[in-house]
Amino acid sequence: MRHITCLFLLILVQAAMLAQVRTTDQRIISEEMRYSAEKKFNTWSLTVGYGPLIMYSDVTNYSLLPKGKIDFAPSVILSKQIFPALAIDLQYLSGKMNGEHGLHYFKGDLHEGSLSAVLFLNQLTASPGPINDKWNLYIKAGAGATFFRSKLHFVANDELVKNSDLGGGSDRYMVYGYDPYNPDVKTDRRMEIVVPMTAGLMYRINKSFDIAWETSVRFCASDNLDNILSGSTNDRYVFSGLHLSYKIGKKDKRHMRWTYRGYGFNLFGRPKKDPLINEIADLEDEIKKYKEGRPVKRDSVVIQESLTVMYETTYVRTIFFPAGGNITFDTEDKVLMAEAVVQMKQNPGMFLEVYGHVSSEDSGDHEALSRKQCDKVVDFLVNELGADASLIKVISKGSESPLTGEGELSSKVRRMANRRVDMVFRR
Repeated sequence: MRHITCLFLLILVQAAMLAQVRTTDQRIISEEMRYSAEKKFNTWSLTVGYGPLIMYSDVTNYSLLPKGKIDFAPSVILSKQIFPALAIDLQYLSGKMNGEHGLHYFKGDLHEGSLSAVLFLNQLTASPGPINDKWNLYIKAGAGATFFRSKLHFVANDELVKNSDLGGGSDRYMVYGYDPYNPDVKTDRRMEIVVPMTAGLMYRINKSFDIAWETSVRFCASDNLDNILSGSTNDRYVFSGLHLSYKIGKKDKRHMRWTYRGYGFNLFGRPKKDPLINEIADLEDEIKKYKEGRPVKRDSVVIQESLTVMYETTYVRTIFFPAGGNITFDTEDKVLMAEAVVQMKQNPGMFLEVYGHVSSEDSGDHEALSRKQCDKVVDFLVNELGADASLIKVISKGSESPLTGEGELSSKVRRMANRRVDMVFRR
């Protein structure tokens, strides 16, 4: 049974991996076939099944199929679809059980109820939905309880086995669900916990009916079904059956298990977070910053003329700062500073005056803030570009000597233009 468990896991992992390679959705899906959390679909179904019930316990002499009689059992399932890929099954199973090994055989019957989660594997593939609009491949796992009666007999004479016959110390009969000292009298059934694991293949007949073949292994939490407690493993039984399912609901609507999950939606039919969202948000921030700085760039001619008059020279390069003096130098800023260093090295005897300016509307110590801006520029000139620090003079002007540009610059541009560092070349 370990092989069956490994097979389930392998199928699940393969389906999940296939789901990751999908890049486009090229299916032709009508609106009634497409799943959406906002739309109404049929979600209930009632299923009846019938098939062989085979015991695997200490008192069995086969590894795959019984050598003698095979018992058949009916099953009823009430199913609720939660999402296209997930459903919940409430199952009732009833049947006879028997087995023979060596000197003993047992026989009895059981009634089992279980609750299982159903995972539709085709909803996990690169094209989530039914295969060719006709097939569903699914697995189940759950838990339940089986209520059983059983008796242990001798093969030679059909007599009931007593505890003392097996080396025990009492004369009680090896029975469950019967009086151990009067086995003709029925008592309460013995209950055991079971864990069903199932694989199945479903075919859609029409809007009302589906047919499926499924095989399940029901693992018991104990070793009691055959009345022999000396086994190394717990008892288990396999139920394989042909199932006919009636889809409850309006026939002008699809059942949810036959819908297609669109690309961009997760396993539960909810939109996935687009990985480009963060990139778009970052781009929007950059655009916003660009728009905020654009008036300065647009009016740079007017500003440059004002600076030429202020410093009485055309050798002026300017770095604009945001409010607060914090900046990440962009490519244009770095080019301007690199040009300044090149000009210093190509013209011996020339030195650089670095003037810091802030807006009169800025908060805090204006002189300290303008000094902070100058220090950032000088740090980049010296430590990043290799400028000679002895040829650089810092002059923090604070909010003194602002640019006015009355009639030519808007108040917003003036505020932004006054948050700057001017690099002025002198001989």
